[in-house]
Amino acid sequence: MRVVFNEAEHTYTLGEKTLISVTQLLKKHGLSTNYANVDAEVLEKAANKGTAVHKEIENYIKNGDVGFTSELIDYIDITEQLQFTADDSEVILPAGEISEDKAGEYFFAGTADLIGKTPDGYVLADIKTTQKVDMRAYAWQLSLYERLAGVKFAKMYIFHLGKKSKAIPVERIPETEIDRLLECEKNGTIYQEPGLVIGAELLARAQQAEAELKAAEEEKKAAEETAKLYRQKLYEAKLRRGVHI
Repeated sequence: MRVVFNEAEHTYTLGEKTLISVTQLLKKHGLSTNYANVDAEVLEKAANKGTAVHKEIENYIKNGDVGFTSELIDYIDITEQLQFTADDSEVILPAGEISEDKAGEYFFAGTADLIGKTPDGYVLADIKTTQKVDMRAYAWQLSLYERLAGVKFAKMYIFHLGKKSKAIPVERIPETEIDRLLECEKNGTIYQEPGLVIGAELLARAQQAEAELKAAEEEKKAAEETAKLYRQKLYEAKLRRGVHI
């Protein structure tokens, strides 16, 4: 038997059993992005836009159809930069045949946006079109997808498509914490995250981002000073020529 996804009802089933989705699992345990303070109409509009972009990218991957959104063009640019080739999109996880004697081991499922490869190896990626980048929630989402896939990917990415589209590397959640979350779900208790532990790679990225921000601010300040200087020179030149200002 296989996991079946009902798109209309957004439910996953395995045989006669209904599985909880990764989205539901994360929300239940307080690990997903909190949109409680966002207007319902804004959320619906954003969700519709996200669905349209996902569909367009899926059609591009599976049929070669080039759509009309800027997000698709940005997606193509990102894949070229990473030398990423999509093997499949909208992949139901766990995938493949599951024997009846193993079916009882599965109680959650999800849909991975992209599975493909780069020169570094196989890659798991998810497409986001939201304004807010919630790396904690994304790390949990992709780490659970990886657990369902039953393989360890060389890298995991968020393809964040919007005003400044980019591929964001995702650090996986430690296996021990995934085990704790799933054990809590089985036992009917709510998972509590441990104290924040900052990994060396995460710290390095944060420091690099701060350095880039500082450099950009200094560059902006220098540009403003240059513009001010030339405005003054222009003003003086007009005065010398007797131009009325």
